[in-house]
Amino acid sequence: MDYKKLEELNRLRQSGALTDEEFEQEKQKILNGESRKDTFGISDSSYLGLINLLLLIPTWGWIVSIVAWIIGRDKSEAIAIQGRYIINWLISWAIYMIIVGITLAGNLFGALIGSLSSPLGLLSGSFFTLRALPIILLSTVFFVFPIIGGIKGLNGKTWKYPLSIPFLR
Repeated sequence: MDYKKLEELNRLRQSGALTDEEFEQEKQKILNGESRKDTFGISDSSYLGLINLLLLIPTWGWIVSIVAWIIGRDKSEAIAIQGRYIINWLISWAIYMIIVGITLAGNLFGALIGSLSSPLGLLSGSFFTLRALPIILLSTVFFVFPIIGGIKGLNGKTWKYPLSIPFLR
C-alpha cells in the first residue's frame, strides 16, 4: 500500500482541491492497486496491446501504430521498448520483402528468357508455387506476429518480434 499517495490525497481533500467523492474514488484506486491511466485514458498494458494490434489495419496500420508509439513512448518505458520492437520488425519485414521481390523478379526474367526455347516452361506450376512461398510466409507472419504481440501486450509484457533486425535499441 502506498501511504505517501494516501497522505497526499488526504492533503488535497483537506485543502479543498478534491471533493469528498473524488477523494473516495482516488482512495479506492490506490487501495485496489489500480495504476493511473495515462495515455488516451487507457492502461499501459492495453496501450501495449493496441500498438501491436494497430498493425492489422489495412494500408495505414503501420503509420497509426508508429504515431501511437510516438505519442505514448514518453509515458511508459514498456511502450517505448515495444514501439522500438515494432519499428525494427517493420523495417526488417520491408527488407525481407524487397529481397524476395528482387529474387522473384530475377527468376521471372530467367523464366521469360527460358520460355523462348519452350513457351510451356513459363506456365509450369513450380515457378509460381515454390517461388511464391517466401512471400506467403512473410505475409503470414506479418499478420500473426502483431496478434501474438497484442496478446502479450494486453498481459503487460513486451514482445520482441522474431526475425527482426535490431536497428533501434
